[in-house]
Amino acid sequence: MSVSVVSPGRGRTERLSATLLRWSEPSVGGPVVEAPYLLTTAVLDSPAPAGSSASGVHTHDDALLVWPHTGTTTLHTRNTVRRLVPGQAAWMPPGTPHASHPDPGSVACYTYVTRAAIPPHWNAPRSLRMGRALQEMLLHLDANSMPDDRRLRAQRLIIEMLEEDPHAAMEVPVPEDPRIRAMAEDIMRDPESDLSLEEWAALHALSVRTVTRAFGRDVGMPFTRWRSLVRMSAATTLLAQGRPVNLVAHRCGYSTTSAFSAAFRRVTGTSPTAYLREQSALAPVGH
Repeated sequence: MSVSVVSPGRGRTERLSATLLRWSEPSVGGPVVEAPYLLTTAVLDSPAPAGSSASGVHTHDDALLVWPHTGTTTLHTRNTVRRLVPGQAAWMPPGTPHASHPDPGSVACYTYVTRAAIPPHWNAPRSLRMGRALQEMLLHLDANSMPDDRRLRAQRLIIEMLEEDPHAAMEVPVPEDPRIRAMAEDIMRDPESDLSLEEWAALHALSVRTVTRAFGRDVGMPFTRWRSLVRMSAATTLLAQGRPVNLVAHRCGYSTTSAFSAAFRRVTGTSPTAYLREQSALAPVGH
């Protein structure tokens, strides 16, 4: 189906980075969903690949479902960064500080759900499964006019169809210290790099001891394990884009496909080829 696309960010064109995301000063938005409706979806495209678009840290009075229609969507919360692929969604209760943007060449969808329609006990962020039928229903409601009673029936059905994802998008925890978060995000942008912890710390004028303490305190794992998680998160994104396994292995810093496949299975519980098949089944028709 065709997708209506609007410009992202209400005119803001910032790059999401640790230096711009002000977690202590989120902007506060009012309700987005108009009565008597239960939900509404905004469809946003990415800017040209040479640039990027982002909203600053903000909250909503409604709950929010973030999901990519095509490509990938990056979602920042206070302590994590995740990159969503088609078939995955992130649920955030009202008032959750976040920042998000579609990645270059991608289309992201933001479904707002009124407080009255939030499923019981969904008062914490969670990962949801976005099957093809659910995606198409939300886009159909966004693009087409219909009587109120029919729209409300469809919206109630959509909310009943929401379910948690057993193969959730990989959350990559990040340190709270803005200096170390900046280093972490540089590493996430370059998963192929084989620079050591000492070299990364030197590039950011940090001591290895300071970085090591921050990862233990804020991330809960040593740097080497965290970097493996970063590489697997990048791998799921590349596989969802249909890239061949051998190329993904190289782009994620592995010298052999077998070493990459073993690491991927260890982290995700499935093989790269099986993951690729699953994501192909969830991709929108025609993509």
